[in-house]
Amino acid sequence: MALENVLRDMGVVGAGGAGFPTHIKVANKYDVVIGNGAECEPLLYNDKYIIERQGEEVIKGLELIIQLTGAKKGVIALKKKYLSIAGKLNKAINGKKNISLFLLKDYYPVGDEFILVQEITGKVIPEGGIPPDIGCLVNNVETLRNVSMAEKGNAVTRRTLTCIGEVKKPSIIIARIGTSFREVINLCEPTLEDFVVIVGGPMMGKVVFDLDSPVTKITTGILVLPRDHPLVLRKTLRIEYIIKQSKAACCQCSYCTDLCPRYLLGHELYPHKIMRQINFGLDIPYEMIQNAFLCSECGLCEVFACPMELSPRIINQKIKENLLVSGYQAKFSEKKESPREQQDYRKIPSSRIKNRLRLEKYDEDDRHPLPVMENDPDQVEILLKQHTGVPSKPVVKVNEQVNEGDLIAEIPEGKLGARLHASIKGKIIYIDEQKIIIKK
Repeated sequence: MALENVLRDMGVVGAGGAGFPTHIKVANKYDVVIGNGAECEPLLYNDKYIIERQGEEVIKGLELIIQLTGAKKGVIALKKKYLSIAGKLNKAINGKKNISLFLLKDYYPVGDEFILVQEITGKVIPEGGIPPDIGCLVNNVETLRNVSMAEKGNAVTRRTLTCIGEVKKPSIIIARIGTSFREVINLCEPTLEDFVVIVGGPMMGKVVFDLDSPVTKITTGILVLPRDHPLVLRKTLRIEYIIKQSKAACCQCSYCTDLCPRYLLGHELYPHKIMRQINFGLDIPYEMIQNAFLCSECGLCEVFACPMELSPRIINQKIKENLLVSGYQAKFSEKKESPREQQDYRKIPSSRIKNRLRLEKYDEDDRHPLPVMENDPDQVEILLKQHTGVPSKPVVKVNEQVNEGDLIAEIPEGKLGARLHASIKGKIIYIDEQKIIIKK
């Protein structure tokens, strides 16, 4: 069976957070395939674990995709500070002429695919573009590991994530897909009774109050924080307050633009000018305002750049939402961009981001490697939409017995989506339009 069909059958999607179906991405030809192990977000160490413990599988997945897509070379990106892991990986790729290791400085957001592609190839992805526009395919290292496992007949039923923060045992968790956040946190033993969870990383993750929400194929991390932590308070501000504050307090210093990773790549994104224009209304597609679509929402502007603690990121996010609802189609310049000369001098070390977020005390991995734990839940709640595209369609019935790896939901015919598989052995006890619940 062709590899792209295997990846479709085994439910492989992008594990870096987007969840785009991998069988669609690999159906084209590329010049370069990049394995992203940069671990963009502070306090997340999934990629480090996978490269260190499952590097051979990552390399095998990369080789398979290189062969399928006709790429000339493959590159695995890893932060330079992980010297011992880099040494092991170099030994593993020794003799493989078309695969190399690229070491990155530890700055934020080096794991962003636009930044990563430019670091490795020297090319800039055009405004409104994607890596394939310049012949590059970027896959997270967990995705590559899953590609290798899929070739062996193993469906995606588990997710590697970091659980850290106010817990006694901050750990790398190998979680069954559908496990509740509550169960993962209890495994790591929370130190507080009244806490809040940020799912994803501290920069781009979202506050989740429902601890019974399940782990999905794209859950990268669970950050447990006190309810009154400054990061939680920032992330739970009402949009009306954010806009009012921005109108009243923006001093037009332009620091948000000066440090914006997209601006430094050469894109025509000027967050300070967008902030200036919001008094005209978020629904007016001025040329400057439409360039909010260029924003990656990395959050560097709000966390590090703005002296007034405003959030150009949220403003850009809201502008994009409103313009999309109105049916507006952004049109970008077709000129070839080149990085601005200040780029190398405006890279913000990840350590400074952690300090600014007041999260440095939780960074256990900087002191010693995090332990690894696996969970074995009695029940899982598998969401039918945990990928880019439409929800999957159940192919099982209530009271049906399933084994781990059995197909439980199919891609609707002619639609973009991903297959889903049982993550435990048990009985289907509930099905609706949003989820399937399996109990041992």
